[in-house]
Amino acid sequence: MRGRRSFQENATKPRKSAAKPEKRMEMYDEFYLNFEPPPLAKIYTPTAEEFLDPIKYVEKIRAEAEQFGVVKIIPPSTFKPPFVIDRETFNFLEAMVKEKHTFVERVINFNRMSGIPYELPYDKDGKVIDVYRLHRIVQNMGGCYKVNHDEKWRDVAKEMIPVEKSAKLLTAGFVKMIQKHYNNFIEPFNRNLKEKESRCDDSDDDDETEELKHKYQHHHGTMRTEKEDDDVEYVDDEEAEECPPSMQGGGRRRGKKKTEAPQRQSRMMAGGVKKQANLPTKKRVIKKRASSSSDEDPMDTVFCISCTGGMDEDLLLLCDIEGCQNGRHTYCCDPPLEEVPQGEWRCPKCIEAEDSKIGLDWGFYDNDVEYNLNTFAEFANDFKCKYFGVDAPMSVDRLEVEKEFWKNVQSPISVSVKYGADLITSKMGSGFPRKEDKFHGPESRIRQQYANHAWNLNNLPVLRESVLSHINTGISGMMVPWVYVGMCFSTFCWHTEDHWTYSINYNHWGERKIWYGIGGDDATKFEDAVRKIAPGLTGRQRDLFHHMTTAANPHLLRNFGVPIYKVEQNAGEFVITFPRAYHAGFNEGLNFAEAVNFAPIDWLQKGRLCMEEYSNVRRFSVFSHDELVFKMVEARDRLGISMSLATLDELLEIQRREQKMREMVVKMGVEESEKVIFENLQDDQRTCRYCRTTLFVSAITCKHGRSVCLHHFDRICKKCTIDQCVMQFRYDLDELPIFIDQLETRTTEYHSWRSQSDLILHEYEKPEMSKIDELIDTAKSKHYPFTAHMQTLLAIRENYEKVTTKAKILLNGKVRTRTGTRNQRADTRFDVEGVRRFIEEIQEMPIEMTSWVEKLEELYQKVENWRKRTAEVIETQVKLEGENNSEEVKVFAVKPLNCEDFEAIIEEGEEFDIKLDEIGMLKKIIDLKKWESRVEVLISWKPSNLMELEEEYEYSKRWTTDEVLSLIRDGSKLAMQKMEKLQKLQNMLKMAHVHDSDAEVFMKNPTISNLAENWKSIRESDWYTGKYIDKMRTEMLAVQQITQQIDKICQIPEDSPKKSENPQNLSEKLEFLSKNAPLKFADIVELSALFGDSRILSESLEAEKLAELKSKMEKFTQKIGALFKKNEFFSIFEILSEREDFPQLIEGQTLPKYSRCSTSSACDEWNEITEFDTIEQLMQHQSTMRDSRQNLIANLQQKNDARGLETCICLNSDPTSASLDQQKIVICLMCRAKYHVSCVEWSDFLQNLPEGSYLCIRCLKGRRPILEDVQLACSDAPDNCFEMNLVRCLMSESREISRNLLSSESEQTLLDFLSCEILNLNCLPKVGELIRRFYGKILEFQLENCRLLRNRTTPLQMPSAIFVSRNASTSRRGKRGSGQIGKDIARKIKRRSGQKGGGDITAACSAEKCLQPYGQVGWVQCDPPGCNRWFHFVCVGLTHEEIDSIENYTCQRCSNGGGSTGSPLSSSSD
Repeated sequence: MRGRRSFQENATKPRKSAAKPEKRMEMYDEFYLNFEPPPLAKIYTPTAEEFLDPIKYVEKIRAEAEQFGVVKIIPPSTFKPPFVIDRETFNFLEAMVKEKHTFVERVINFNRMSGIPYELPYDKDGKVIDVYRLHRIVQNMGGCYKVNHDEKWRDVAKEMIPVEKSAKLLTAGFVKMIQKHYNNFIEPFNRNLKEKESRCDDSDDDDETEELKHKYQHHHGTMRTEKEDDDVEYVDDEEAEECPPSMQGGGRRRGKKKTEAPQRQSRMMAGGVKKQANLPTKKRVIKKRASSSSDEDPMDTVFCISCTGGMDEDLLLLCDIEGCQNGRHTYCCDPPLEEVPQGEWRCPKCIEAEDSKIGLDWGFYDNDVEYNLNTFAEFANDFKCKYFGVDAPMSVDRLEVEKEFWKNVQSPISVSVKYGADLITSKMGSGFPRKEDKFHGPESRIRQQYANHAWNLNNLPVLRESVLSHINTGISGMMVPWVYVGMCFSTFCWHTEDHWTYSINYNHWGERKIWYGIGGDDATKFEDAVRKIAPGLTGRQRDLFHHMTTAANPHLLRNFGVPIYKVEQNAGEFVITFPRAYHAGFNEGLNFAEAVNFAPIDWLQKGRLCMEEYSNVRRFSVFSHDELVFKMVEARDRLGISMSLATLDELLEIQRREQKMREMVVKMGVEESEKVIFENLQDDQRTCRYCRTTLFVSAITCKHGRSVCLHHFDRICKKCTIDQCVMQFRYDLDELPIFIDQLETRTTEYHSWRSQSDLILHEYEKPEMSKIDELIDTAKSKHYPFTAHMQTLLAIRENYEKVTTKAKILLNGKVRTRTGTRNQRADTRFDVEGVRRFIEEIQEMPIEMTSWVEKLEELYQKVENWRKRTAEVIETQVKLEGENNSEEVKVFAVKPLNCEDFEAIIEEGEEFDIKLDEIGMLKKIIDLKKWESRVEVLISWKPSNLMELEEEYEYSKRWTTDEVLSLIRDGSKLAMQKMEKLQKLQNMLKMAHVHDSDAEVFMKNPTISNLAENWKSIRESDWYTGKYIDKMRTEMLAVQQITQQIDKICQIPEDSPKKSENPQNLSEKLEFLSKNAPLKFADIVELSALFGDSRILSESLEAEKLAELKSKMEKFTQKIGALFKKNEFFSIFEILSEREDFPQLIEGQTLPKYSRCSTSSACDEWNEITEFDTIEQLMQHQSTMRDSRQNLIANLQQKNDARGLETCICLNSDPTSASLDQQKIVICLMCRAKYHVSCVEWSDFLQNLPEGSYLCIRCLKGRRPILEDVQLACSDAPDNCFEMNLVRCLMSESREISRNLLSSESEQTLLDFLSCEILNLNCLPKVGELIRRFYGKILEFQLENCRLLRNRTTPLQMPSAIFVSRNASTSRRGKRGSGQIGKDIARKIKRRSGQKGGGDITAACSAEKCLQPYGQVGWVQCDPPGCNRWFHFVCVGLTHEEIDSIENYTCQRCSNGGGSTGSPLSSSSD
C-alpha cells in the first residue's frame, strides 16, 4: 500500500537492524536463527447478515480488533468471487531490491570523494570481509578509540570469524589488516559523520536539500545539491510534466521525467585536469559574466577551510563541484593526503550532500523482464522447490518457511526473489469484476453480481459510509486497488498506511501471506525500539518510518517490549489493517492479492493527527485533509448524523486553527490578502515548501512565487520581508460559521427524532407498527447514527416481521409441492403446545397485534377439533379389533377402514402445517396396510398353465431377493403378529433359491429335448428373478418366440393341427418352412438372429438347416443386386417392381430421391416386400400396376412436353434462361423429361440404342441385365421365395414384351420394352428401327448433346439428393391431402381388392376413365353445390401448379349444365 514501483524484486534482507549499544552483535543473531512467531491475532467470521455491510462490520469489531493492528476476516462460504484476470494476457515487469548495505556504500563514496583509493578487504580464503559487521562490533565494544586504547583488535577479529574457522583465519596478519583498514578508512568516515550531526541542520540551505531529497525519494530520480547564488540563474531543460488539479499532493502516484546533466571538467589548484564526472542535475548552471575587470586572479580568494590559510597553493585542493569555492590543503584533510589525488576530490560539505542521498531509495529499481501469471507461477514454484529440495511447493512445512525467511534476513548471503507489487488495477486489471467491465458468456450473471458487491475492493473505498467517497479523483493504491503477485520470501517491510487510513487486502488465490501487526496505540513503542536497534538509520532520515524499507525481526521487537501479533492469510480471506498500525510480512509462496484503502467515520480525527505528523517530518501528503473536510461539508445533506458530527468537529478545529494563525501572521506584518481557489492549482503550486503539506484553507506567498503554510511563514524566503508577502485563503473567516450552523442544524433534527422515539417507546402502550416504521424510515433517509434507540426500533420491527412471518405460515397452512409432499430438510413446524406458546408470545409483544391473536386462536381451535375426531376414529377401530390386544397392537393393528379413509384424515391434519403425533400414528397404519397388500400379491401368486403365451409375460413383475428380504424386514417392524405371512414369505424365498440351483444344473448342459420337462418344475418359482432361473426363462422365451415366428412365416392358422407349442416339433416346422412356406429374406434373417440368441438352439441341427437356407437366399439376393443395382437412389425392389411414381410426376410433384447409405443391409434393399402378406398379393399388385402403365406414360409424356427444365435433376425452371434450342439438354425418350447434359450421367445400356437416344434416371433405374444372366442367377433360389417370384414375374414380362415387339410395330410395345428392366438382345434391331421411326426428331435434336454426354471423360459426382426443391409448396386446393388414398402399399392392395368399403378404388374417383393411379396422389373436389364429387389430379389432367392458380374447380359435367348452375372459374376435361 506504500508508494513503490510497479513491480519489485525483494531480497530477504531489506535492511538489517542494528542492535542496542549495550548488547553484543551475536546476541541478536539468535532472534533470527531461532525465530519464535508472535501470537496469532483474533480471527473474525461474520455471518451472512453481518457481511452485507463492510463498514458497519469493521465498526462493530474495531474496539476489540484495533489492539492487534492487523486482523483476518473469513467471509461466509457463499462469498466466492470469480477471478476475472486472464493468466496469459496479464503481463507485468519485474524490479529488484538492491541489498547492498547502505553503510558500505557510504564508506566507499566518502573515501573516493576524499581522494583516497578504496578497496574492500579480503580474508585469507579470498572472501570479502563484512565491513558493516566490523563497524558494529567495534561500536559495541566502545568505539575505535577505546578498542585502540585497550588493544582489543584480537577480540574484534574473534567475533568476525565463525568459531569453526577461527583456528585457520584468526592470525596476527588478519588482526593487523582489520585494524589498519578500520583506522584508515572507516574511522575518518565516522568522525565526519559526528561533525555533521553536531551541526544544526535547520538552515534554509538544509531546507533546499530536504526538498531535493524528498523529490529524489518519491520519484526515484537523481538529486544534486546546489547553493543558491544571486549570480546563478536556473534554466529548465524541459517543461514540467502537466498534472491535473486534484486533492492529491506529493506525487505519490505520479512519475517525473528524468534528465541527464551535462558533463564538465573538474578543476583544482594543485594541478592537473581531472576525469569527467557525471553529476546528475535537474537544472543547467550558467554563470553570469561579472562587470568588473578580469585582470584579478580569482584563485586569490580561495583559502583552506581548515587552517584558513592560502599558502602552499600547490597543495591546496579545490572542490570539484562547480560553483563551490571551498579548498583544503592535502595535509589538512582527514585523513591527511600524502600527495595530490589523481581522482575526484570534494570538500566535506559537498561530501555530506552526496552522502545524504545514499540509501534514500532503498530497495527498488526497474529491470525490464516481462511475465504473465503463468510464466511467473512457473518461476516462483520452481524457486521454492529448488530452495527447499521438494517436488511440490505445497509440501514444505509452513513454520519452516517462516523460520527460513528470518534466517535469510540476517544471513550475509543474499537470496533474491521477485515480487509483482503495486500493479495498478486501472491499467493491469482487477481480480474482482468491475462495474465498467462488459460481461458475456455463462458467468456473466455471477460476475455482474460481484461487480456490485460491497466487499469488492473496487467498491469498498467509495461506499457511502467511507470518508474517501468524497474525494473526486481516484488515487491509485488508496481508492483504486493495487494487485500483488507474490512468491516465496517476497517481502513487504514495516510501514503504516498513507494518512493512517484503514487498508484491506484480499488473497484471490495461492499460498498464504504472513502478516505481523502492531496496534496504532503501540506505534510509538515500535518507533522507539527501531531507534534503539538502528540509530544510524533513523538519525539520517526523519521520515524513515513512512517508507517500506525496514524489516525488523518481530521476535527481536517483542524483546524490546513491542506487542506484535501474527495473521496467516489464506486464499479467499480478507486482512484489515487499522489506523497507524505498523505492519509487515512476507509470502509463503505463489499467490495473487489485491489491496486498497478505506476510511470510516472514526478515521477523520486520526487523519488530522497524521497530517500533523507528516508536517513534523516534512513528508508529502497524498491528498489535502482540509480539502476532504470541506468536500464533506458541501455534501452535508447526504451525510449521516455520525459523519455530520465528525465533520463538525473537524470544521471547528479548522476554524480555531485558522482564527489563531491568521491573526498571528497579520500581527507579524502581513497586510495583503486574496482569495484563491487552491483546488484549481497544480499540486506543486500549492505545497508548503518547508513541511510539504498540501495547501487548501490558507497560505503565505512571496513575490518569488514560493508558498508556505501559516505555521511556517518564517520559512518562506530569505530575500522577501514578511510585509512583502500575501496571505491567500480559500474561505473567509466569516464563511466558516455558516458551514458550522448548517451542520449543527442536522444534529438538531436528530435530537427531535430521538425525542419522538422516546415518547413512543416509553409513554404509549403498544403502539401501531406503522409509527415504528415511520421513525425508522426517517432515520434511514436522513442517515441518523446507529444508536441504542435505532437498535431498539429495528429490533421491534425485526421481531414483528419474524412473528408475522411465522403467523402467516401457520394461517396459510401446508405449502404443497408438485409431488404433494413437504419440501424441507428439517421439520421446523410448531407442535400443538408450540402454537399455544406462540400465541402467548404475540400477546406479550410491545406493539398492537390483536388481529393476529384472534386468527391464531381460531386456528388452534380447529386443530383441537381435528385431534378429537381422530382419537375417536382410532379408538373405535381398536375396539373393533378386540379387547385382548396389547396397547401397541391397538395402535398398529389393521383397521377396518381402508387406506384411502386414513389418507383423507391425514390430509386434513396436514393442512394445518403443524406437527401432530396422530398423523405419525395414522401413517404407520397405512404403511402396515400397504405392506399386507404387497405381501398378499406375492404369496397368492400361482403359475397358470398357459402363462408363457400371454403377451405381458415377458415383462411381468418379478421379485428379487433384496425385495423379498425388504418385505420381511418391514413386516418385522410393522406387524410382528403376522408371523404366518412372514413364514410363508421365507418359505417361498427358500424354494426359489432351490429352483435357481436346479436351473444352474440344467444350464451347465442344456438340451432342447429336456428343456420343457425341467422348466415344468422350475416355473413354480417364476415369480422370482434369479441368475439361472432368468437364463432358463430366456431360453424358454427364445424357443417360444422362434416357434411363433415359424408359425407366422408358414401362415399356420391357430386351429391348425400343425400348430404346436412343443419345441420337439421345431425340426418339422423348419422342414415345412423351407419347402412349402412363402419365404421373405428379411424373415429368414430375423429367424436366424433368434436362433443365435438361444444358447440351446444356436449350435443345433435346426440352426444348421436354417443357416443353409439363409445362405442360399443371401447368395440369390447378392447376385440379383450385382445384376440390377446401378446407383444408390433406387433399391433392388424399386428396380424390379413396376413404377408407382407416374401419377405424382403427372401432377408436377418433384419426388426427391436420396442416396441410400452404402452400408445398408441386403434386407433394406427388399424392405418394401414386407408389406405383402402373400406371393399372390405381390403378383396381383404388379399386374395392376402394369395394366395402368400405358395410360399413365402417355399422360406423363403430354405433361412433360409442355414443361421446361423443371423436370431436370436440378429443377431449374428459370424463365429468363436461354431457350431449349440454345441449351445443352437431353430428352428422355420414354417420359419426355428434359435434363441438362451437365446434370446427368451416361449409362452403358444406351449403347444398345440408336445414337441420340437417352433414358433418364427415373426410367432407367438399373443396369438392364440380359435375360439369360437373370435366369442363371435364379437357378439356385428357393421356389417359395417372395424375391424369387418378383424376379420371375419380371422375366415373364420381358418375354411377353419381346413377343409383342416382334409381332407388332406400335409405339406402345416400344415403350413397354424401354420400361422393362431386363434386356432381350434379340429385340434390339427391331427396337432401333422403331426408335428411329417414332422419335427421329428427338434423336436429331439431341444427337450432338448425347455424343458430348457419352464422351465426357470426367465422371459426374452425383449429389446425395436429387430432384430436391428449395421452395416446395403444397396445394391449397388439395382438400384431400396426398396420402389420404393409397398411403402405403398395404392399403392400396386392400382398396383394390375391395376389402375396404366393399368397392373398388375406381369408385372413389368420379372420372369417366380413371387411370387408377397408385402412390400419394392428389385429389380435387368439384365446388358447385350439389356436386361435391372427387377426382384424381391425373384423371382430370390437372397439375399442382394449375390447382394453385385457380379459385374454384368445376367438373366437366357441371360446366356443361349437367349439375348445378354456376360459372366455372376453371374447368378441365374429365
